[in-house]
Formats: sequence, structure tokens, C-alpha cells
Amino acid sequence: MTSAKTTEVPQGRILIRGAHLLTQDDALGDFIGDVLIDDGKIVEVGSSLDATGATVIDGTDRAVLPGFVDTHRHTWQGAIRQVGTGWDFPKYRQHIQVTWGPQFNPEDVYIGNLVGALGALDAGITTLRDESHIQNSPDHTDSAIGALRDSGIRGVFAFGWPSIDSNKWMLRGEATHPEDIRRVRSEVLADDDALVTLQAMLRGPELSTLEVTTQDLAMARELGIRSSMHVGNGPWGPQFRGIGSLGDAGLLGEDLLFIHCCTSDDEELKMLADSGGHASVSAAVEAVLPGLGAPATGRLLANGIRPSLSIDTEASVAGDMFNVMRAALSAQNVGISIDPATYDTLPAFTPADLLAMATIEGARASGLDHKTGSITPGKDADLIVLRLDDANLLPANDVAASIVGAGHPGNVDTVLVAGQVRKYQGRLVGYDLGGIRRRAEASRDRLFAFDLVEG
Repeated sequence: MTSAKTTEVPQGRILIRGAHLLTQDDALGDFIGDVLIDDGKIVEVGSSLDATGATVIDGTDRAVLPGFVDTHRHTWQGAIRQVGTGWDFPKYRQHIQVTWGPQFNPEDVYIGNLVGALGALDAGITTLRDESHIQNSPDHTDSAIGALRDSGIRGVFAFGWPSIDSNKWMLRGEATHPEDIRRVRSEVLADDDALVTLQAMLRGPELSTLEVTTQDLAMARELGIRSSMHVGNGPWGPQFRGIGSLGDAGLLGEDLLFIHCCTSDDEELKMLADSGGHASVSAAVEAVLPGLGAPATGRLLANGIRPSLSIDTEASVAGDMFNVMRAALSAQNVGISIDPATYDTLPAFTPADLLAMATIEGARASGLDHKTGSITPGKDADLIVLRLDDANLLPANDVAASIVGAGHPGNVDTVLVAGQVRKYQGRLVGYDLGGIRRRAEASRDRLFAFDLVEG
């Protein structure tokens, strides 16, 4: 047995000893105990486990959770993060998608995705569903996938559409999904057991038409991949009823993830629940980006849907799940204050519920709950260790409430993805962060030189 109280990064067989385990596994519950990891898997969860042949990580004053699952992030915007803080949705579209999107070259996409993925890992996000609408060329797509692979994160690459002629694609466009997804499926991301896998980001009935969506969805199902769609986006939700029109056409299913749902009506949400489909709440963006609508967390729960959580875009908000969990809770409570007739009737949700949304519900929404999302023997060892004795969390009177109420990426001590340590003792390991920063700055400076495109 060796000790991990050194700067040497643990490898191979690892035992986390005596930590607060928030397992997200109903059969195991939450308790102070041990997690044994070997060959990338969670081998055993319990108390006083045998440490023979393992590097021991002392879990005293530590919480261990399954890694957070971000079910919706436009990761290619990583190198221009926070430039849009305070923008409304039309301004975001005009700058990001209309002006800069067409100017992105494959290197910009690579470094944006790498910066975004590393920021996610640093914040304890071990699974990132990359909603990629920067398919300007096959090289752009391959660069995005390459960055996910190089980061070491568990990545779901959700193949979208180009950010060239964005208005043509997103404003009820009639073009069907780019055919290059077939090449990616057959040549690049054919293995559904790999660390990076393929899904589809479809525009859906609100951004395209029902006819286009019918064709796009048939293609995705032919390829054997899951799909996501943005719905309930401000005025487009009640006007085009993304979920409802699919339900009326008999096209809903468990393989669909619906993002936002802010202005989707209750009839649509009931359709979604009945279909076994999933939802992703981007509460931080929805709270600060006027035009999308209020986070639908409580309404989803009221209609029988346990949502997942997501960042959306770092151009507008921080790229961590702590921020999103607090935003979801804040939005619900603000709603009670300003519209009690509506919000008082909605189910309440607790910090423990929010942690479940950020972990196991995200894994289910991504079709990965057989691999990740809970501390369950047999699953991949996607785990995070948080310091509960940091000044902002001690004395951690309620572990879940402390993490949700006051946690931040700086509290994340250790991150493992499939048993590989990606962050240790508070620092990312194995990356040339100086070189990455220089590439990100060069990409940013090149893009910022382009004048705003109007219209």
C-alpha cells in the first residue's frame, strides 16, 4: 500500500478511504465509506475495504460524488468565454453565431473545445455533451472531436450544423441535417463504448420545420444515435410547439433530449414524460440571457420529468455545475415571490435533488447511465473528490446543501475519468496549460478583429 499524500498522481488501483459518499445509487445511499477503483472501474463500495496493492487517497473531510454530467454545452466557444456576459439572446446570436461563427477555422474550434473541456474537468464535470453547431467543414468537425479526445473527458459529440449562414439554418431553415454526420458515424465515432461517442444535435420543429425534423430524426435513428433539440425558446415555444408537434406526429421517444423547455406548455411536458424522453435545464443562461424564458425545473418535475442540468455557453455564464444548481434553486424561489399562484403549486426540490440532476439524471439523459452517473460497482470510475474543510464549506453541516449552496470549482480536489486522474490536489495534471493559453489568446484576438455583421 502506498500513500497519496504526495504530489505524485495516483495511477492504477486506487482506494479512496473514509469519505462522505454521495453515491446517487438508491441501493447504496449516502454514508462515510470507501471506494475501490481498478482497471478504470468502480470495483467495490463499502467500509474498511482491503487496500492491498492500491494507492490510498485519504477521504477525511472529503466528499466523493459521481462526476457531474453537463448535458448541453456549445463547447467551441470556450476561447471567447464570458465576452457576452450581460447580453440578451439577439445580441448573443449576432456576435457569436452570425459574426464570429463563419470565421472560425479548425484551429479555433480545436482550442475552443479543448479550453472548454479542460474548464469542465477542473470544475468536476467528467461527462460533457458537446452541442456542436460549428460544422463549417469536415475539418472543423474532426478538430472538435480531436480536442475532446485530447482532453481526456468523457465526451458526447452532438453533431449539429454549420455556423455559416446561421440564419438560413436556424430561422425555420429547410435544409436537412448535414450528411457529413454519416462519415463521422462510420469512420470517426463508430464505437459506442469509446470515451468519446456520437449523438445528433437536431434543430427540431422550432428552428427548422416539422418536415425537416422528420427527415433528420429518421436519419439519426437509422444511424443508431440519440438526438437533442432546442425547444421552448422564448416566443418560438408557443408559436411552433416543438415537443407538441413531434408528439402529434408520433415521433417522440426515449432517445430524445429536449433543451430549455422554458416556454413549452404543460401539455407538451406531459407528452414528453409519457414518451420517456429527457430534458436539460440551463438555469444559469436562462436566468441571465433575456429572451429564452424562465428555467422550467419545477414545471418539468410537476409533469413527471426529472431534468438534467447544463451550462449552454461560456460566452454568457460560468462553465461549472455549482453555478447552474444555484441558478435553478434561485429561479424557483424568485418565481414563488413574483408569481405564487403558479410557483406555489410546483414541486419543491432540495440540494440532494439538484445533485441528482447534475449527475445520474444527466447520465440518463445522455444514454450513459449504464456507464456513469453513480458510484456503483461495475460502472466506470468517473468520480470527483471535494474538500469539505475549505474555508467556504467548513464545517459542512449538511454535505449536499454545502456543496450546492457554497461549492465552487476550487473545492474540487481530485477528478477521475474512467479511473484516470485528470485533476489532483486542486490542479489539472498532464496538460501544457501555458501553451493552451497562448493558442486560446491567438484565436480570440483573430476573431475579435472581425467587425460585427448586421442582419
